[in-house]
Amino acid sequence: MESMHDELKTKKERDIDMINAEAALKRAAKRARERAWSAGVGVVYLKDGIIVEEMSDGTIKYCD
Repeated sequence: MESMHDELKTKKERDIDMINAEAALKRAAKRARERAWSAGVGVVYLKDGIIVEEMSDGTIKYCD
């Protein structure tokens, strides 16, 4: 019974590599936005299944 509890606990804990990868992706996204905006272009990404272009002035354009 105790081994089953340990197994469930292990599955629920977040893997340290996944935590680090998530942080790295957030840093990369922030840097990509900064670089794009400094070049005067928008950042295009997919949000909730919709293509979005975000400009440096905060405007958001939904693309078809």
